[in-house]
Amino acid sequence: MKKIASFTVAVGLMACIAATASAADVTGTTTGTTTVTGSTYTEQFETVITPADIHPATPMIILTKTTAFHFTVGSTTTPAGWLGAQTIDTTGQVMTDTWGNEWREIYTWLGKAWIKVPASAYIITPTM
Repeated sequence: MKKIASFTVAVGLMACIAATASAADVTGTTTGTTTVTGSTYTEQFETVITPADIHPATPMIILTKTTAFHFTVGSTTTPAGWLGAQTIDTTGQVMTDTWGNEWREIYTWLGKAWIKVPASAYIITPTM
């Protein structure tokens, strides 16, 4: 127990010293340039966002129950994985299989995959 307390005190002391050392005082200010204890920082230019940089938002799906995901549309084999109740982002791709089921491409921890949208899910479509 004493070792843990000593270690905690040592780490806390090092953090205090590091925070004090990194908090430098401003020594002088001129137009466009600020000198901070020997270091010079120039003001950054304003970023310009062009219309080509703007992409439309993709729909989100709110799953209310556990849902299987697959790597292909209309897959009847064992699912690649399962998603619990959550809000997920889609890529915007929508397909309808031969039985009329809606499939949407989503982002998962295994990459892009497809889910058959359950009737209990809510689809949030962004508006422009």
